[in-house]
Amino acid sequence: MPGLKLYASNRLEVLVEKLAEHLRPALPFPLEGKTILVQSKGMERWVSMELARRHGICANCRFPFPN
Repeated sequence: MPGLKLYASNRLEVLVEKLAEHLRPALPFPLEGKTILVQSKGMERWVSMELARRHGICANCRFPFPN
């Protein structure tokens, strides 16, 4: 379902788990990318590593900054 998904928590582990659950189902278009908003390059690296740890791979994800 397209659109903005917003989850709030003060624990990053909870947020990345929700993100991993959201990304787990097979996409109808396998080459469709996902956009994940992050606040820094360090956060981009950590989120991508956590998704790769949970799914075995993190590919075709864009991590723009909010500015």
